[in-house]
Amino acid sequence: MRSSALRGWGIGVLVVVAWCLLSAVPASAEDAEHISSYDVVLTVGAGGALGVTERIAYDFGTNQKHGIFRAIPTKVPFDNDNFRLYRVSHVRVTSPDGAPTDVSRSEAAGVTTLRVGDPDKTITGPHTYVLSYTVDGALNSFPDRVELYWNAIGTEWSVPIGAATVRVVAPAALTGQVCFAGVAGGVQPCTSTTVTGTKHAVDFTQAGGLSPYSAFTIAIALPRDAVRSAVPILQERWSLKKALTPNPITGALAAAVLLLGAGTVMYLVGTKGRDRRFVGQTPGLVPAPGAPETDERVPLVSRAPVAVAFAPPEGLRPGQIGTLIDERANVTDVTATIVDLAVRGYLRIDELERGHWFTSRDWQLVKLRDDADLLPYEKALFSGLFESGDTVKLSELKKKFAARLTKVQTKLYEDVTRAGWFRGRPDKVLSGWSAVGAVLTIGAGFLAFGLFKLLHWGPVAIAVLLVGLAVLLSARRMPARTARGTAVLTQALGFREYIRTAEANQLRFEEEADIFSRYLPYAIVFGEADRWVRVFGPLAAGAAVGAGVGASTGPLWYSGPNGWNSSHFSDSLTGFTSSVSSTIAASTASSSGGSGFSGGSSGGGGGGGGGGSW
Repeated sequence: MRSSALRGWGIGVLVVVAWCLLSAVPASAEDAEHISSYDVVLTVGAGGALGVTERIAYDFGTNQKHGIFRAIPTKVPFDNDNFRLYRVSHVRVTSPDGAPTDVSRSEAAGVTTLRVGDPDKTITGPHTYVLSYTVDGALNSFPDRVELYWNAIGTEWSVPIGAATVRVVAPAALTGQVCFAGVAGGVQPCTSTTVTGTKHAVDFTQAGGLSPYSAFTIAIALPRDAVRSAVPILQERWSLKKALTPNPITGALAAAVLLLGAGTVMYLVGTKGRDRRFVGQTPGLVPAPGAPETDERVPLVSRAPVAVAFAPPEGLRPGQIGTLIDERANVTDVTATIVDLAVRGYLRIDELERGHWFTSRDWQLVKLRDDADLLPYEKALFSGLFESGDTVKLSELKKKFAARLTKVQTKLYEDVTRAGWFRGRPDKVLSGWSAVGAVLTIGAGFLAFGLFKLLHWGPVAIAVLLVGLAVLLSARRMPARTARGTAVLTQALGFREYIRTAEANQLRFEEEADIFSRYLPYAIVFGEADRWVRVFGPLAAGAAVGAGVGASTGPLWYSGPNGWNSSHFSDSLTGFTSSVSSTIAASTASSSGGSGFSGGSSGGGGGGGGGGSW
């Protein structure tokens, strides 16, 4: 009784296990895709071409598919310096049972894919496809033989293959034959090898079929004179080292480009980019009216000493001097011009009181008069500041001032050029030479690609690149002053020397109390604003007292929340210039050349690949 019960339990467990096992496999093997048979005929032509015919009996099972695809490796590594190419041509596909045989071809990653079928139709069940094509470059040449080492069936088929045969037909008697079947790298021979009586053909068979991702590889040997050409088709593998390694031709050409380019740049910088000066004239002075104006290039290494000047060049505004000195209309020139307009009574600068310690500092500009007497660049700046009203905070100009600044800079460049101080508008000269340098540099990039890739003339491309960089670096030196501009520059540098070295006891504020304010914009341009305020700020306060204004008021063009204090004013001026700058900125496979008879294996030859359904 007890034994019967145990026996019943055991039978029940076996039934459950069997049911689980059965449910884990497909209901019918016929539902799964597979290849019933795969037959290949390889015909070696006397010229060296390989004709391939593949008869593939593909069973789609119950799956709805359009057809099959065949992936053929056509670009594979050969050695450290080359790729090997297999050129596939004359592709033709037929189907004995009428399956759609439209063919689309694509190339990617060294693989040629043939997609067979109609994208608008689906098929199921067994269908046979016959693919034929020609391969050039399939043979390998050795000192004693010509060899075909070929993956007749490659390792990339994802479905099982029931039976497989390969027939090789040669133009001469074979001197050797071997086959392998199985996983990649395996050395298991195929089932059988049968050579015909004339030895011009051999049949290889793999009766047991192939599991997914297995190969059927054959190798046959022929006499050296059996074919006219057995040379592999090679494509050089690009490498940076190889491209940059000079040879006598590329080295000489690169040196010529570099020497000629560098010499041309040096010549242009030395001629077009050199300032001029008057001959026989005291530095800083211009010839008298009616006197001949003979000029020469300013020497590269020695300039005439600069005499200290106690006042700016007559009639020159800070923005003009700043542009004349560094050939650029920059933020410093704009900042100095704003302060200069305030000193001259066109506007007032009010430092606003902070609401909290963590609140950013801000300044308010107040318009005091119109711009009728201003220079064009000053008018552009003045109208740009007060475009929205008679008062404006610096913080309100952020992200709005860029277009206005460009107009101011343009007017300033036009001003210094119209004055006859430059041989060409500095910004246009700079941008023109920069554009030439950029074109050469970018062009060198394209040239490098072409020369590296095609000719390996990397040194020549590098020479062009260096010339382009030399032009870019030299562009800053190309704006050149006229002799008249050099004379005015000498005066400006003399005044800069005074601003840099003047001491408090050199000024008589009781006679000219506003000299502190009048010279302050120039000190900003010269980068000496902190020193100017530190040395002369206290005297400015004393002069205000002497004038009956009161020490607490300070300059009339400036007001702060804590009254006048020179140390605080210096800090405020630094904050103001920084704020102006930020405001402006905010707006703006294995080798296929081996032998199948020495170290051969499944999947080790040329060709192969695989395929599947789609």
